[in-house]
Amino acid sequence: MPCDARQLAGMELGTKVVGNRRRAADPASCHRRALALMRGAEKICPFPRPRGFVFKARTWEEYEAWKKAQPNPRLW
Repeated sequence: MPCDARQLAGMELGTKVVGNRRRAADPASCHRRALALMRGAEKICPFPRPRGFVFKARTWEEYEAWKKAQPNPRLW
């Protein structure tokens, strides 16, 4: 059923918002929430957190071969 201009006159054509918009949070609460999310992700991740290291490849092909050989996706 097509709409005409009279039907759309009272409607604002913009982004549809479902639910209530959140107020802007302060940086400290955002940081706390991010830490909680990271802790939750650590619990469900099957791979251990790797220690820091540097891998130096001479070519992009060597790097791609190393990357494909790694079972832990956290290394790249």
